[in-house]
Amino acid sequence: MASVSNPFKIGKLYSAKDFIDRWKEYESLCSAIESGNNAVVVAPRRFGKTWLLQKFMAESGYPAVYVDLFGLFSLRGFVQKVVKQVYELLKEESPMVFVGKYLKNFARYVKFSVDLGSVSFALDGDVSDDILIEQMYELLEGAQKAVGRRLVVILDEFQAYGAISERLPESLRSFFQTRSDVLFVFSGSMRHMIEELFFEASGVLYHSCLRIDMTSMLPENECVEYILRKFEETDKNISLESARKVYELTKGHPYFLQLLCYELWNKTESSSGIEQVEEVFDYLCDREAYGYDMIIETLDYKYLRNVLKLISEQDGDYFSAENLEKYKLPSAGALNKLLKRLTQHGILEKQGRGKYQIIDPLFERYVVRRLD
Repeated sequence: MASVSNPFKIGKLYSAKDFIDRWKEYESLCSAIESGNNAVVVAPRRFGKTWLLQKFMAESGYPAVYVDLFGLFSLRGFVQKVVKQVYELLKEESPMVFVGKYLKNFARYVKFSVDLGSVSFALDGDVSDDILIEQMYELLEGAQKAVGRRLVVILDEFQAYGAISERLPESLRSFFQTRSDVLFVFSGSMRHMIEELFFEASGVLYHSCLRIDMTSMLPENECVEYILRKFEETDKNISLESARKVYELTKGHPYFLQLLCYELWNKTESSSGIEQVEEVFDYLCDREAYGYDMIIETLDYKYLRNVLKLISEQDGDYFSAENLEKYKLPSAGALNKLLKRLTQHGILEKQGRGKYQIIDPLFERYVVRRLD
């Protein structure tokens, strides 16, 4: 009998049957593109934004080029990736035909190789940044004409642009201000950097995009139904109360819900109960403890532990005299400064006026257990 694979997904490509909620954000993104606007998707790390973008590519009907800026360290590497993605979009019969048709003024700088059906492109090291940018825009214009409708360029983890070129945002703005048929979707997980770039008056891309926020956790009913269904489909059982406990512990955070379910499924012989859910969650917390220790030691802010305990244990009203005294914080000003720093590091997420949340539920558990 064939073995059954774990049905829960960690870091995998978009799967329609595993997509939970986010319909509002998806519709907002489609609406932005339909109306001819650029868009920026803002979300905490591991919050499902890449799946949202992949869903758009798979189901919106718009021809799209997707480039993840994370791990790119040069303009050349960035343009090479754009070239490869455009080639895959247009599906030309050969890379030679593609280069001759869309990069003819740039052909002497382009090399390509084919390995097991996959094509890689490399750009000559002597080509200047100005030529790289110019040819990339010519390629995008040519691709748009080839598809015969609006072309969407998705730039994921855009806060990493500094490693590619500090001039990239300004250059992109100059390009798309004169084009209505090549649209851009930016996304980023470092909220403070995205805020500065797109939503502060001093930002290069200020007022250039419609904003799409992904800040809410996944809804409970949909998550619980999803957990029950995935266990049942793989001939394992989890009680309704246990599925609700999974949601309670992860708070509907997309990544951690999948992670807890993945490990729980692995450790379940036939049926899983609430006690096992708690045990697996604590196991995950212990597994991540060293990394969490490093976070606290690296930040090394005075009163850091006090602030984390405050956020973990209190549901707002952080600046009251009672809480400042209870958690041995010197002043409201010092607390506010720490909250801003922790938000910038992605440890906290602002949930509304005067309310924060530790965005990583395992880290929150760690705080409660280790910082007494």
